[in-house]
Amino acid sequence: MAVKLVATDVDGTLTLRRGVLLVSLEAIEAIRELEANGVRVSLVSGNSLPITAGLARYFGATGPSVAENGCVVFYEGKTVHLCKGRPPDELRRELLEAGFRESWQNAYRHHDLAFYPPPGYDTGMLSRIIEKYGMILYDSGYAVHIQPPGGGKDAGVEVAAKLLNVSLEETLAVGDGLNDLPMLEVAGHSACPVDADPEVKRVVDYVASKPGGRGFAEIASLVLEGRF
Repeated sequence: MAVKLVATDVDGTLTLRRGVLLVSLEAIEAIRELEANGVRVSLVSGNSLPITAGLARYFGATGPSVAENGCVVFYEGKTVHLCKGRPPDELRRELLEAGFRESWQNAYRHHDLAFYPPPGYDTGMLSRIIEKYGMILYDSGYAVHIQPPGGGKDAGVEVAAKLLNVSLEETLAVGDGLNDLPMLEVAGHSACPVDADPEVKRVVDYVASKPGGRGFAEIASLVLEGRF
């Protein structure tokens, strides 16, 4: 069954490589080539909705934008909220007191909050705090994300596919980080750049030979050749 939707992570997948924020021009060209050939592209990110939807507009990705690790989906001027509420202020204060630094994007988030952990932070302590408040934790490799139940990139991709009347079997998910695992497992096809997290490389159908956005471009070329 031909791929009709490519759901792709942004940071580490469309950027030059993992840990870098500069977007690969080859990745942008690949997105536009997919779109020109009838394959819709959705950006699926832990970033806030203004960042994700803004990038999609300028990249030429016309599929629904999935932001905040699946808590919100934006398409044709309408926003679907998969999460309710946001982490309590008490949780936020505990993390700030423990040395975590808050992302500037939190001011523009509906549900998911992102923090930059201090060097050598106690992962067990973080898990206990998250569990105490009944929240969900995602680690993107760039920041730790905390959100109420209901989200996840898998849930966001499922909504995006339904909005386009595309089946999950016709969907290819591309990502590089641990927070991408849910969507990589729910999509009918999955792929990643060569510099993806080892756990990601173990579960995907295809590992590109190139890193970051060049790897995405390689994957896109296979989609256009009908290899998925």
